[in-house]
Amino acid sequence: MNSEKNKWGGHLAALAVYIIFGINPNCSKAIVPEYIHPEVFTALRMVFGAAAFWLISFFTKKEKVALKDQKVMIFGGVILAGTLIAFNEAFRFTSPCYLSLISATSPIIVMLMAALFLKEPISWRKTGGVLFGFSGALLIVLFSWKIDTNAHPVGLALSFLNILFYASYLLLTRSTAARYSPVTMMKWMFLYGSIICVPVALPFLSADTSPMLYHAVPASAYLNMAVVLVFATVCSYFLLPLSLKVLRPTTVSMYSNLQPLVTSTVAIALGQDILTWNKPAALVLILIGVYMVTTSRSKADKSNLQNVRQQNTR
Repeated sequence: MNSEKNKWGGHLAALAVYIIFGINPNCSKAIVPEYIHPEVFTALRMVFGAAAFWLISFFTKKEKVALKDQKVMIFGGVILAGTLIAFNEAFRFTSPCYLSLISATSPIIVMLMAALFLKEPISWRKTGGVLFGFSGALLIVLFSWKIDTNAHPVGLALSFLNILFYASYLLLTRSTAARYSPVTMMKWMFLYGSIICVPVALPFLSADTSPMLYHAVPASAYLNMAVVLVFATVCSYFLLPLSLKVLRPTTVSMYSNLQPLVTSTVAIALGQDILTWNKPAALVLILIGVYMVTTSRSKADKSNLQNVRQQNTR
């Protein structure tokens, strides 16, 4: 019973994470790069996240991290830094809509990486799902990049890179998330990420490239920054390890389906993007692919399920 409750909690945590992730591109696009340079904003998120989680850790149970897990957290911090750098750099060339549409391929990328590195089997159904998903991604690229300035090839490439980093992050931290609290994991990973991001950001730290850090800009810019720092940086990365404690990475990434729906709706409403025919068409193809991937069972899964059913009938 407790296990079932924990799974429900994991699903709710994943749901909240991807709703926040859905709003995050809109808030980030509102300030990057007009009011703050992408690298500076990434470093600011890392430093803010590290400070917040270290402060919270002083009021929570202390956990000693084993050496092998500390190595995982170092790599996790590096990958987290890469995820946020690619995410913020993408806004120099593309819109929240395109970034979130590509983010919807996350479960497919996670499945492919799990098959490659964790040797998880791929069924014919999953293969079909991959083809549908990438058909949607191709629809975005082939029918937009010449007619829509938001579909710049560099922006789309950075969006795909962001998803590759994020998928790697989910797979790498899955086992560690089961052994430590979210606060312990995040305080170390954000600290290691800060060590990487701060030196990269220093050359871009000026009044010309990041005016909101030096003089007054519209209040809406600071509000958008606060939403990203508090919710998309601290709250979401606190909830993400909670969901990974009880759910598989492919299950968690399935909630990325929500992201393009939330992001596109907000972006079009705010005038950050326009509705074109290929966006909903691409979303449908991607969602079909994700459905096929996440509902497919391997031969081993089917065999185990059949054995359970036979035992229950005895």
